[in-house]
Amino acid sequence: MAVGVKQMLDGERLDSKPTPKFEIMSPAHINTSPRDADPCHGEKRAGGTRLEDSLMDGQKGINSLGRTDTHTKRVILATSTPFADTIVRSLYRDPDVELRLIVPEGLGVGQKEMDNVECYEDTPQRVTDTTSQTLRGQFNMTAANLADWADLLIISPMDAGTLGSMVCGLTTSLTLTLLRGWDVSKSIILVPGMTTRQWVAPITRRHLDDIQVFWPWVKVLPPILSKFEAPDRLAELPWDGRESFYDEIKKALGWSVGTGVDGRNTPSQEIEIPGKENGLNEKQNGMIPPSMNLQSSDSFSSQTTITHPTPTQTALPSEILSMIFEALGDWETAAAVGIYTQLPTPDQWKPLIPRSHSSQCTLEYAILKRPFSEIEQYLSSASPWKPLSSLSAHLILKFSRIDILDLIITSRSDIFWSTPRLLNLPFRASAIYGNTALLDWWLHCPELPKKDYLTDAMDSASRAGYIHVLDWWRNSGLPLLYTERALESASAEGHISVLSWWKNASECSPAHSLPLKVGKSVILAAQSGRTNSIAWWDQSGIPYSYTESVARIASTHGHVHVLELWYKLKGTKMIFDNQVLVGATKNGHVDVLEWWRRSGLHVEFKTCDIEEALEDAIAGSEEKVRRWWERNGLNLGVGTSEWMKVKVL
Repeated sequence: MAVGVKQMLDGERLDSKPTPKFEIMSPAHINTSPRDADPCHGEKRAGGTRLEDSLMDGQKGINSLGRTDTHTKRVILATSTPFADTIVRSLYRDPDVELRLIVPEGLGVGQKEMDNVECYEDTPQRVTDTTSQTLRGQFNMTAANLADWADLLIISPMDAGTLGSMVCGLTTSLTLTLLRGWDVSKSIILVPGMTTRQWVAPITRRHLDDIQVFWPWVKVLPPILSKFEAPDRLAELPWDGRESFYDEIKKALGWSVGTGVDGRNTPSQEIEIPGKENGLNEKQNGMIPPSMNLQSSDSFSSQTTITHPTPTQTALPSEILSMIFEALGDWETAAAVGIYTQLPTPDQWKPLIPRSHSSQCTLEYAILKRPFSEIEQYLSSASPWKPLSSLSAHLILKFSRIDILDLIITSRSDIFWSTPRLLNLPFRASAIYGNTALLDWWLHCPELPKKDYLTDAMDSASRAGYIHVLDWWRNSGLPLLYTERALESASAEGHISVLSWWKNASECSPAHSLPLKVGKSVILAAQSGRTNSIAWWDQSGIPYSYTESVARIASTHGHVHVLELWYKLKGTKMIFDNQVLVGATKNGHVDVLEWWRRSGLHVEFKTCDIEEALEDAIAGSEEKVRRWWERNGLNLGVGTSEWMKVKVL
């Protein structure tokens, strides 16, 4: 990564001061004493040059600007390449900068030739290391001290693996531990360094998006890119981020930011894109992740602007999203958006996930994680009239993959017509996914001229409580197809908002074009124990039937709260028969029997009916119910005349 970077300061002269030396310290050793207490720093101040001059030596547009603050600034530079050969010397020679380095073990190229600069090994922590606990303690102590000490952290370059570890919150090295515990009131300057393939990978875009949203104190600059050249080398591309890099350092240190090399004002929110000098078209060659928007200006021929969320947008931390997905048990969505969870991989997914990068990718996994181009390639080579798997169709509908539906219906209609889950799209979009975007696609798709659908679409939308789907059907211009199940299922589920929607829609429809089909709504509400639905029907003013069965159904299913509400609504006019006791006895609902005994209502029964109910009682409840009847005067050893006699509880 050093070739392009060293071009930054090819005019800089270092012979004005002998190159100092330093020694690498272990993470366990740190000196946080004030800079003024170090006698070596006095010599540095006396013979040093300002960063403003040393960074841009020979660039008059920048050298001409002074700093508003000459207070000593403390800078940490974490680097994994000889990048530091230039920037370290520039920072070191500035009398107003105190520098510390974090470098990997064994880093050479002249970096171990500086005196009076504390340097720390960025040794990775290995799980199998017998000294891992000791190393962890050293990491934590050193990182905490460095975080308190520093005013600015510069990480340049950061490779793809470290970038991913940073976003995931790992602390397997000193740099990552420092990032994890950094004071967010201080700035971090980050220069990615990776191959062009890594830069355009979707996971890089995801990581940059996460940093943009969740790490606003981190300034990401244009990357240092390299590409493979035969036979066995990585060639670094020219880096165009020099000026923005220096400007960001000065801004982070509170110094004034000057003009660019051409004398124009340097944009403060834009970063220059690498590769222009090499004749590359970044947008065409995929050099810039899609999360960045290309712009042009007078100062730069190609730039990116990182757009931060507006105040009306709320971005949840990944930890909260992880908790949400775990509560929902939604492994698929978590995997699709790259949120780590502790959810186990579903059994149906285990054989579908590639074991390595070289393994052939399944269509299901491609839909879940891969770019559209791979999905398109897979579908184009699929066998004629071979239906999609149920999981593939599920993913397309669950994630509203309109692009895949367009591809299938236009290029591979045979797949569409042979896949039952896609043919039944109106029902699945309405009842299972509650997705009006899918319904819009189905309605306006020219390849599907017949807009045929079944009554289960609106019926099941009512059961699911999807008012927005019901609104869509009402405004679609299509004939509305539904049955009694719409109101019955909404009543059984307690969806008062759905019941109100049907009532209002019926009242507002012209010429009774949307009649209410009440059916057995009250009965199903009683069976499900939905007192809110029963109360709604009683107050709605809509005629309904089966009132004589409410008490019997509630007793059979053990819903005492329904009996209490029904008695409150109907009083002494409450209709019931002897089956209220028979059903409760058969199903072992002693609490229901006790409610009827205490209600004061005239409840009749026959001994023969109760004996038969006890014989048919569900397993485990017979003795409990029998003892209740014995305590309340039931004598099963009576004669035939008493056996058939009507009694009152």
